[in-house]
Parts: sequence; C-alpha cells; structure tokens
Amino acid sequence: MAENKDYQAAFMEAVGSIKEYAKVNGNIVTREDVHSFFKDMALDDAKFQMISGYLMANGIKIQGEDSVDNEFLKLMESASDDNIDESGQHISKEEQEDKKVADDIVSHLDYEEDEKYLKIYLQDISGIQPMTDVTRSYLLMNIVEDNDKESLKLLTESYLEKIASWIEPFRGKGVLACDLVQEANLAMTAYIGQQEWLNNYEWKDKIKEGGQEDLLNVLKGIDEAVKELIEGSLNMLIDEQTDVNMVSGKILNKVNLVNDWGTRLKEELGRKPTVEEVAKNMGVAENVVLEAIRLSSETIEDIKYEKTVPKE
Repeated sequence: MAENKDYQAAFMEAVGSIKEYAKVNGNIVTREDVHSFFKDMALDDAKFQMISGYLMANGIKIQGEDSVDNEFLKLMESASDDNIDESGQHISKEEQEDKKVADDIVSHLDYEEDEKYLKIYLQDISGIQPMTDVTRSYLLMNIVEDNDKESLKLLTESYLEKIASWIEPFRGKGVLACDLVQEANLAMTAYIGQQEWLNNYEWKDKIKEGGQEDLLNVLKGIDEAVKELIEGSLNMLIDEQTDVNMVSGKILNKVNLVNDWGTRLKEELGRKPTVEEVAKNMGVAENVVLEAIRLSSETIEDIKYEKTVPKE
C-alpha cells in the first residue's frame, strides 16, 4: 500500500494548504480553488467528490457543492459514529486501530518546519515597540473618546507577542504552530479590532470617567477576555482536527483491510479475486468493498474491478 500512503501524505499536505487559504476567505472556496490546490492528483469527478467531502467535513464550504449530495461526506460522517455505544465511552478494537492511525498522522507532522515558522513569526513581530500596560491602557481611552484608529492598531499589535506565549500549551497536539497562530490572531482581531470589548458598558464607562487604576483594571479584564477567547478557539481547532484525524484513520484502516483481504485471496486463488468474492469472505456488502476501493483513489491492485480513474 505504498502508493496509498503516498497519496494520503500528499492529500493531507494539500488539505493543510487549502485550509489555510480558506481561513482568510470565510471558510469558502470554489471548485477552481480545489482543482488548483490538488492539481498534482489529476482530479476526476470521483476524486473531486472525495476531496470536497473531506473539506466539507472540515467546515469548508465549496461554492456550488451541496453537502447533502456528497456520498463521501456521508461515509465519513457515518464512519465517525461506528462502534460507539449509547454512553459514548466504549472504545472498540476498531477504534483503537483508528486512533493509532490518527496518532500516526499527528506524529508525522513537520514539527521541525513548524519550529522554523515560529522563529520567523517571532522575528517578524520583534520590530513592534513593546508597551507597558499603562501605555496600553491609555490607548483604550484614545479609542473610546476619539475613535483613534492608530491607537486601535497599536492595541491590536500589542497582543501579537502575547499570542506567541499563549499558544505554547496547545503545541504538539495535532495542529501546527502556523495554524495555532493564525487561529489565535483571527480570534484576537475579531474581538479587539472589531471593538467587541466595547459591548461591555461597564468597561466603557470606566474608560471614559475613571482614573488610571480603572483603566488598568479594564485592560486586565480585556486581556483575560482575549486569552479566554483564544484558548476556546484553539481547543475547538484541536478537537476538530482530532475528529478529522480519527475519521481519516477509520477510512484508511477500512481501505487497508479490504486491500489485505484482496492480497490474501489472490494468493489463495492464484488470481485476483472479484469484489463479490472479497465481500463474501469479509462478511460485508459489496458496496463496502467498492467504497474502500474508491476511497483509495483506486490504488488497490489485488482486486479485480473496473477502474474509473485514468492511470497516471
């Protein structure tokens, strides 16, 4: 299954790239975007359906594509519910195998390159002039009283270095630093840049009428709110990626299981077994075998079936 593993690696790399792109586009991409990011995979309709389903499972909307009609998304969603009892706490042997693959995906992330990215990020923000909390607190007053855009810009920038330290507890958990930083910056910018903190009228009154101690207390409250918002966003991001990795593990294990049965039967029969023969020996419906073949992008070689994907 070397080809399948290579395909999986290339697939995950392309998914990571298009997810970054989607984040700055409201998690919406076009069919053309998909074909562009996955151009090395010679997309036909079957591959496009698989990839678009995977992206939809990641919360990315594809213009013109209906998630209700995507069979691969349905398969992934049903796969995520397999072998879980009513309490949601039972871990079957199959789930343990799925988790092994999910953990393998995490362990093979390019953490060395990730460290380089973080260093570059820190270098990029090193030119920002550090500010004391007193200075930052007076920026609040300028923003509230004069709607000063420069003060708002400086206040936003003052969080960039803090974010570098705030993401540390979330590193090594399946999401690279570049994604953690981006998610944290988006959460911070939405709250500070769009002035959501001004919805707290008590803070607003203290900024207008209070003294320096009031300003510092408000700033402390805003800092805590930003950090809490970022931590919530990062936990959600990691949880989502963990779910996706588990589903990826389940799908890859299903593909490998079908491939193993095909190899075993080929040795026993002295020829490639048919889909019907594999399904019968596995004790599953034929469509289960066909789904595994299609999810492998038809790279399973030891089972006889009519290929729909042009050979590259």
